[in-house]
Amino acid sequence: MKNPFDHALRQLALEAAEQVTNDLGRIHTADFQNALIERLRHDQGLSEAVLYKASQALARDFGERRNPRRRRRDNGFYHPHSVMRLGQGIWVWMKDSTPTDMAQWALISSRNSVQVITAEADKQQYTLERTDAYRANPSIKRLSQLEETVFHYRQDPLDDLAFDEP
Repeated sequence: MKNPFDHALRQLALEAAEQVTNDLGRIHTADFQNALIERLRHDQGLSEAVLYKASQALARDFGERRNPRRRRRDNGFYHPHSVMRLGQGIWVWMKDSTPTDMAQWALISSRNSVQVITAEADKQQYTLERTDAYRANPSIKRLSQLEETVFHYRQDPLDDLAFDEP
C-alpha cells in the first residue's frame, strides 16, 4: 500500500546508508540504525511517518511470530492463537478459520513456495556465473567491475525505479 511517507523515508534511509558505508562498501546494520535514529530525531516532520512505519513493522512481526508452525509434540500446525495470512491484507485466527480459509492459506503457501524456490534457483545461477567469472578474471576484485567488463552491464535509468516500489 502506497502512503505519502514512503519517498521521504526511503530517501532518509539512503542518505543514512551512504553515510555509514565504509571504504569496502560494507554497511553495519547497528551503525545504519543509529544513523537513522539520529536523522529521525532531527526531522520532527516525520513523526507521523515513523508511527506509520512502526505500526507496519509491528504488524509484520506479529504475523511472522503467529504464523502456524509445525509442532513437535503432535506434528500438527494448529494452535488457537496462530494467525493464518489469507492474502490481500486479510488474516484469520487459526481457531476461527473455515474450510475456505484453509484452502486459501494452502494456495498462498504453494505460490510462495514456488516463488521462493524460483528466486533461489535464479540467485544460485547468478552466483555461480559470477564466481566462475571471478576465477577467469583474477585481476577483478569488485562486482561492479566484473558486471561492466564481463557481463556488459550498463545502468539503465529505469533500473532504479524498483527501489521505490512496495
